[in-house]
Order: sequence, then C-alpha cells, then structure tokens
Amino acid sequence: MVSCQEVIKLHSMAEVQIVAGAQGLDRLVRWVHFIDLPDVLPWVQGGELLIITGIGLQGKPEELKRLVQGLIDKKLAGMVINLGPYIETVPDDVVSIAEAADFPLFTLPWKVKLVGVMQEICSYIVMQQTEKHSISSFFEQLLLKPVAAEQELMEHAAVYGYDLSQSQQVVVISAILLAEQKLTHKNAKHNFVLIKTQLEQFVRDFFVMRGQKILLTLWMDKILFLLPENVQDEKKNRSIVQLLVDQLAEHFTTLNVAAGIGSSAALLQNIRESYLQANKALWFAESLATKQCVYTYESLGIYKLLFEIPLEKLQAYCEEIIGTLEEHDQHYKMDLVNSLFVYFEENGNVVKTSKRLFVHRNTLDYRLKKIEDVSGKKLANSYDRLMLQLGVIIARQIGGGHNNISYDVKRYEKVPHIL
Repeated sequence: MVSCQEVIKLHSMAEVQIVAGAQGLDRLVRWVHFIDLPDVLPWVQGGELLIITGIGLQGKPEELKRLVQGLIDKKLAGMVINLGPYIETVPDDVVSIAEAADFPLFTLPWKVKLVGVMQEICSYIVMQQTEKHSISSFFEQLLLKPVAAEQELMEHAAVYGYDLSQSQQVVVISAILLAEQKLTHKNAKHNFVLIKTQLEQFVRDFFVMRGQKILLTLWMDKILFLLPENVQDEKKNRSIVQLLVDQLAEHFTTLNVAAGIGSSAALLQNIRESYLQANKALWFAESLATKQCVYTYESLGIYKLLFEIPLEKLQAYCEEIIGTLEEHDQHYKMDLVNSLFVYFEENGNVVKTSKRLFVHRNTLDYRLKKIEDVSGKKLANSYDRLMLQLGVIIARQIGGGHNNISYDVKRYEKVPHIL
C-alpha cells in the first residue's frame, strides 16, 4: 500500500487541490476506484481512493454529503472529485465533515483525463508492492543466509535506486501499545496490522521528506532499515533516528516507540552482525525504563560484555549477589533492589536518588543500611560496591524490569506489541 501523500505527488495529479483532511494524508491507499453510481457505498470495502465526477448524484448536494460520511464510516483512504458540470464546487458542509474526520478530499479540474490518473495510480501501487516484496527477499538473503554474491546483491538493490556502496548501519524500531490502551474489541487484530502498516509508511515518508531513499521493511514484527554511515559526523545517524522516534511518538500517541542502532557495516556480509547489535540496543531501550528511547550498540558500555555471557551464568551470579535482597523485598514488601539500582544510576547521590524514588532522605538511608545488612556487603567498599552494581545491572538485563530477578525471558508478554 501507498499513502495519499505519495499519490498526490504523481505526475497525473499535478493539478490536484487538497480541499479537506490534510492531516490524514498518511492514510493508506489499497487501490483506486472510479465509481459514479447513484449508490456507491455497497461497492467499496475500505482503504480505496474513490474518484467521482458526481454524475450519479443527480445534482443533489445532500447526496454528496451522505456519500462522504459513508466513505468515512467505511474507512476509505480518501476521495477525488472531478470538478465540472456535475459538481462545480465542493459545498462547505461537505468540507467540514471531511475536515473533522481528517478524511482527505481532493479536487481535479474537468480537463484532467481520469483514465491517465487511474492508470498511473494503479501502476504505482503495483510497482511499490513489487519493490517491497523484492526488498523483503533482499533482507532475507542478508540476515538468514551467508552472503556469497555481494556485488550481485548491490546491483539488485541499485535496480530500485538504492546505493549500498558505502557502509551501512542497521536500525530496528519497535512499538508497544500502552497498557492502558489495550485493544480488546473484535477488530483488534485488524487494527494491529493497520497500525504496523501505518508506522512503516510513516518511517518511509520521513526519509522521503529528507530526500533519502532507504532500504526498509517490516521484519519479525519490527521496522528494519539500513542507514548510510555518516563519515563526517558519527553521531548524525543517532540524531536522525531520535528525531524519527520523537515524531512517531507524537503521531502515534498510544504507542511506546523505541529504537536500536547497530555498528557500521562496511560489507554486506557484516549486515547481520549489525542487525544483532541493533536488536541488543533495542532491548536496552525497551527494558531499562529509562527516559532515553534510542540507543546505539556502541553506547551500551559494559552491557556489550554481559550480552556475550551465557544466561545461566548471569542468573547464577545474580542469585549469589542480590538473591537475598530480592527475597527480603518479597517477604517484607520493600524496594531494596530497585532503590539500589537508582542509587547507582545517580552515582551515589542520596538527594537525587530519594527524589527519583519519591521517598524521604531518611527512608533512603534506612534502605541503604538494610541493603548492607541483608547482603553482607558495604557500599563504602569499592569491591563490594562493584559486585552489587553488577548484580543489579544483570538483574535488569535478564529480567527487564524493576526489582525482578525471576529471569523471565518472555518479558514482553505483559503488554501487547504492535511491532
């Protein structure tokens, strides 16, 4: 599918006017129909871009109003009115209805040949679908199979206008539906699919507006794309992804959006490694409940080392170092492990730590003393402190939540994933 924004940029749509619903230009066009029957609604299903001249409305403005409302209810992508002898102007009340629903309403002058418009839009939709399928197959070869014919893959990408001659960084984006916005109605599955498609199109449009054409696909329920390395400014790509994530979060207000960025891959055979790194950085952004929602693999510090240690060894260390603190928390309903994690995050500053935990300074002092008593380790001792800090860091890594060393590797089941 393509967006209305893309459609109106086609050559045949050069004289199009946006009458209403400019905020809905990201709506996706499944197909285009030219229908001028007296009753159009039974012949559309949703997702189409409808073109009419108005001959079937028999000059009745109220019928046009009823039609637009019906198209909105059936979730069409938009409507194009061929202004002429049957509809000379779009009535204000029709414009108001479309504008209120962010329903794109366009006009074309009578002189425009609709057969050419139809042909170009249909061809563009088919071409985009073919290209997306080809790109998906391209990523399959990069991520699932040894890259044997690198030059052949580069030439294959070049057919669609993608230049892979320079180093690339893999970016992975996920979106999780906010817990309070769970979709429980019968159309929930359909809406999940629609939101995923809209997210993908939003990312694609973001780079088109920047004059960039990037290799992008939906992969394993995440948005995956390659971003050319910026040699002059190695932080540039992170800034671009941060801007993208900010705009996604602003547009899709019911989603938590996060992104991970892998290291630069000079060769296509290294793309898989960058992809695995991006997923680790994405996990970091999703799991640690920090304000930052975009991480590069290079910024993970000690976590890069911990990611290489087998899970069972991390579990054993965590149990040994802070298992007693977890048991104490569960038995006495305290918050020692989380308090310790925040304390380390704030570099031992008790004032900042107490503010983040919303507790009195004396309460924090009591917890820190209790941590020492229960663990048998002293925070003033640098070696003990290092062991405790590693313990809570690993607890976050394998548990993905506050005060959790139950080692639940299915940590994403608590909230529904969109991507």
